[in-house]
Amino acid sequence: MEPEIPFVPKLPVPTARTIAPPDLADSTLLKVGPNPQMTLGDVEIESRPDVAFSTVKLPNGESRDLKADILRPATEDRLPLVLFLPGGAFLRCNKAMAFDLRRHVAESGFVVASVEYRVTPDGGTYVDSVHDARAALVHLRQHADDFGIDPRAVALWGESAGGHVAALTGVTHELPEFSGDLGTLPLGTVQAVVDAFGTSLLSAIADDFDEEARLHYERTATHFSAYVGKPGALFSEIPEAVGAADPATHVTASAPPFLLLHGSDDMLVSPSQTQHVHQALRAAGVDSTRYVVAGANHGDFGVLADSDAALAWSSATVTNVITEFLHRHLDSADLPK
Repeated sequence: MEPEIPFVPKLPVPTARTIAPPDLADSTLLKVGPNPQMTLGDVEIESRPDVAFSTVKLPNGESRDLKADILRPATEDRLPLVLFLPGGAFLRCNKAMAFDLRRHVAESGFVVASVEYRVTPDGGTYVDSVHDARAALVHLRQHADDFGIDPRAVALWGESAGGHVAALTGVTHELPEFSGDLGTLPLGTVQAVVDAFGTSLLSAIADDFDEEARLHYERTATHFSAYVGKPGALFSEIPEAVGAADPATHVTASAPPFLLLHGSDDMLVSPSQTQHVHQALRAAGVDSTRYVVAGANHGDFGVLADSDAALAWSSATVTNVITEFLHRHLDSADLPK
């Protein structure tokens, strides 16, 4: 049964009125149009909701369990794990999001775990969100027998803010400051990352937008400043903090393969945000592929439910790109024993 997603308030960030054409010099344009949608229901799925994987302290002194919702095909086979990180502008993290898309990926042969991570209302920063994602990785790998997981084969997949967390987690596995009490355990590493319309260098989040949107981010202290650990500050006042939260800053040649996707008409996060990470990965010699989805907005943000823009992210064209990438890197016979 699909979980109910509670009402959430409108995000306190401006949207673009106009957007520059995407730069396709290093990326591929995906044209979706009136395209068949992803399939659902072909495979029986088992659901394990509310699996607690970590307990964190909140600023008010209380503790909170972080939980995961797990979907997997009804089979006794051990399957690769895909850790899904929901979006929410670092203001919320609802693990019930993208249920149909997560189910589709699970039906294609994966254990898909949608996990909670701390956001700014929890007092969370980018370091905390990576700690939480890595805690989920370690817990699920340590309990691989309970969930039928092949612990050698693990990917991160995130959308929007979750894409940022997925990318940052994927490139920082060798850095102790991003591992918390877990240390730099092999259990925290991954074999692939999917970043769908994620942020990266937050001070450039509106670089592709009209002047009004750009000026807002230059002149206004947004909640993104709190996410980088400097609440109330303008981006221009905290360049080092903004850079430290940018996945591109931490890219090395040891980063796993990446798939990045962005809508050409994303009015919430400039498409150049994923290109920024893509270029850093390629410069380091990492296997990175980026697609620009023609006509697509920020997921289904601000589009009519039956429009081509709304259906782009659930189209067979886009979802096949995601599942084929995951199978290519997680089904490999070369995975360590």
